[in-house]
Amino acid sequence: MTDPFQAELVKQSVALVFTGGGKVAEYLWKKLSGRRDEKRLRSDPAALEAAVRRLTAEDPAVAGELRELVGSMLAMGHDRPRIVPRSPNLFDRVGAQAQLGGTGVVVLSGPSGVGKTTLAEHYGMRSGGAYPDGALLIDLADHRDGPGAPLRISQVREAVLQALGVEPKLITPGAGELKTQYNDILGPLRLLLVFDSVENVRDLQALVPPAPMSLVLALTEGRSDELVTQYPRHVPLSRLEEGADRMLFEAIAGTDLLAADPEGALEVLVECDRFPATVVAAAIAARQRAALAARPLKLLAKELSSGRALGPVSAAFDRVLAGLPQRERDLCRVLSGIPGPSFTHEVAAAVAGCEPFEVLDGLVHLQSVFFVTEEPGKRLRLTKQAKQALTRAGHEPDGEGFPRLVRFHRTRAVQADHWKMGDRRLRLYDRTLPPDTEPLALAPGQDAVDLLVAEIPTYRALAKPAHDAGLHRELTQLCGALEIVGLHRGHLRELAEITNWGIASAEALGDVPLQLRVIAQQARLYSLLQEFPRAEAEFGKLGELLRRLESPETETNRQLRASLWEFRGLFHRERGQYTEASACFFEALKISRTLGGLPFRGQGLHARMLANVQVLLGDLAGAFQLLEEAEAHTDPENKRDLAQVWLVRAKALSRSGTADAARRALDLVPEVWRMVAPTGSDQYDLEIAEALGDAAWSCGDFDKAREYWSGVWQRLQAVKHPRAGAVHAKIYTEAPLIE
Repeated sequence: MTDPFQAELVKQSVALVFTGGGKVAEYLWKKLSGRRDEKRLRSDPAALEAAVRRLTAEDPAVAGELRELVGSMLAMGHDRPRIVPRSPNLFDRVGAQAQLGGTGVVVLSGPSGVGKTTLAEHYGMRSGGAYPDGALLIDLADHRDGPGAPLRISQVREAVLQALGVEPKLITPGAGELKTQYNDILGPLRLLLVFDSVENVRDLQALVPPAPMSLVLALTEGRSDELVTQYPRHVPLSRLEEGADRMLFEAIAGTDLLAADPEGALEVLVECDRFPATVVAAAIAARQRAALAARPLKLLAKELSSGRALGPVSAAFDRVLAGLPQRERDLCRVLSGIPGPSFTHEVAAAVAGCEPFEVLDGLVHLQSVFFVTEEPGKRLRLTKQAKQALTRAGHEPDGEGFPRLVRFHRTRAVQADHWKMGDRRLRLYDRTLPPDTEPLALAPGQDAVDLLVAEIPTYRALAKPAHDAGLHRELTQLCGALEIVGLHRGHLRELAEITNWGIASAEALGDVPLQLRVIAQQARLYSLLQEFPRAEAEFGKLGELLRRLESPETETNRQLRASLWEFRGLFHRERGQYTEASACFFEALKISRTLGGLPFRGQGLHARMLANVQVLLGDLAGAFQLLEEAEAHTDPENKRDLAQVWLVRAKALSRSGTADAARRALDLVPEVWRMVAPTGSDQYDLEIAEALGDAAWSCGDFDKAREYWSGVWQRLQAVKHPRAGAVHAKIYTEAPLIE
C-alpha cells in the first residue's frame, strides 16, 4: 500500500468515527481501548488521526481491515446506484424476465440488437427491492480496445467500486490488492450487477464477486457453450412474440401512421422478422418518411424486400456473416437456395449434402446469431437480414444444392405414398429410388401424409424451378405421390399449382400413360375446386393422348382407362349432373370387373361411386345392390374405403322413407366416423356430418338435423364453397307435420 493511499485511508477512518460511527468506530475503539489517552482520542480528531497512523504503521493487517470496513461503509452510505433504461420500449420478454430473478449468475445470450441490454435495464429498474444495495450496468466493450482484445479487468473493478461510492483515491492501485478490495467490499452486499458485451468465460470469472446474495447478469452475443458450462443458468433471447413487434413499431412510428396503412404496416413487419433492432430501425425510417409520401409504409416494405440496408442493424449482420467459420458460412449459402418459407434440419442436411447430425451444431450457432430462426413444428427459416447480408457479400446458393433438395423431397414423398396406401392404388409415376435410400422414419403415431402436408409451401415454390432445371422425372414422382394429400387432407389449390408443372414435365418425358394420369389428376382437382371450365379443358386433352396409348388392353392400361372414367364421373357429380356421372362410373365399373376383383380396389371403389349417384337419382334398389358388390370387393382391412361404402348405405337408408331405416342410418353414420378417424383422412368430415343431419331429419329429429347442417354450412361458407347455398337451404327447410 502506498503512503498517500494509507494517509487518505487514515483520514477517512477518523472522519467516519466522528460522523457516522458504525463498524469503523467500533473497530478502532477496540484497538485503542485501555490507552491512557483514550478519553482525549475520543474528543480530539487530530490526536486520533496520529494514533491511527502509528497503529497502521506498526501492524499492516490493521490497514487491510480498515480498508474493507471503510469501503463497505462508504458504499452503504452512498446513494444506491440504479439502472435507468435508455429506451422506454419493452414489449414481450415476459418469459425471459421470469428467469432472471434470484442470486448467482445468469447468462443472457442473443445477437446484437435482440434486446438483451433493454431487457436487463428494465429488469434492473423493476427489481430494486430484491437488491437493496443497488443495481449497475457495466459495458465491458468500454474497457477493451475492440472485439477480441483483452479486457482491462482492473479498470472494470475500479468502475464498479466507484459506482458503489468508493472514492477514487481510496481504491488500491495494485491488481492483486484491488481484487481483494473488490471482493471484500462486494462480498456482504446484495447487488444486481449487469456486465454487457461479455466475450468469454475468463471475463466473467474475474468479475463475479463472492457475494452469495447478489445477481450477476452476463450479456453475450457469441457462442455461449463455454459460459453455460461454467454458469448453467442460460436465457437465450430470440425474436419477439407475435404481436409484440407491432406494439414496438407503433410506439416509435406512431399510431396514426399504422392506422392509415395497416396493409403496408403488416408488410413492413413481415420484412422485420420480429427482430427488435430491425423493427426499431424500420419504425424510425417510416416516421421520417411520413410527411413525404402518401403510403410510406408500403414503399418501405418494398425497399426492405429488395434488400435495403437498415444502417447499423444491417452492418451488424454483415459483421456476423464475415466472422462466421467457413463451414457455417457455406451452410448459410446453401440454405439461401431453399425455396419456401421454412425447412427442417433434415432438409438442411440434404441440401448441404451431409448427414442430418452434421448440420445440427451449425444450425444451433446460426440460430444464436439470428441467421436462422425457429418456426412452429420444429421447422427453421433463414432470416431476411441473413439473406440480405449474403446478397451484399455476393454469396450465391450452391448450384448442387437445389437438385439435392428436389431429390430429397421426391424420396420422402414416394416413401410416404407407399407407407400410406401400400399397393392399393394405381401409380404410373416412376417409383424407383436410389439403392441406398434409408427407410422412412416416423415418430410414434405420426401419419406419413402429415410429412407431405408440412412441405406443401416448399413444393409450390420448387415446382417451377425443378421443371426449368430439367428435373422432370423427380417432379413427376413428386406430383404422383402428392395425390394422396388431396385424397386425405385437401390442399386442392396448392396441389393444382404444383401439378401444373408436373404436367409440363410429364410431357417433356414423353410418357403417355403418365401424362394421362397427371392431366386427369389435375382435372379432378379443378372439379373439387368447382372450377368446371378449367376441369373441362383438362379432360379435353385426354382424347388425343388416349389414341397414342400403346397396348390399351394391358392390365395397367385398363386400370388407367377406368380411372379416367372415374375422374370424369366425379366431375359430373360435382356439377350435379348425376345421370352423366352414373354413365361414367358404370363405364369405370365395367372395366374394373374385368380385372378380377381384389387385390384391385377398382371394382369396390367404382361400385360404391355408382351406388352414391344412384341414391341421388332415387334408384335405391340399384344402390343397395351395388353396395353389396362394393363391400364384397373392398378389403376389410382398408377401413377408409369400407367406411365410405357404409356412408353411402347410410345415405340410402336415410332416403328410404321408413323411420326404422332412418334410425339404422343414424346408428351407422357414427360408426363410419369411428372407422375413418384412425385413417388420418379428414376430407370426409363434412360429408359425414351432413349425412348425420340427413339421417336425423328422416328420424324426425329436426333440431338435431339443423345442428349438424349448420356446422357443415359454417365451414363451407368460410371458404366460399359453392355447396354452401344448398346446405343453407336445407337448414331452413320447413319441417313436415307429424301426425
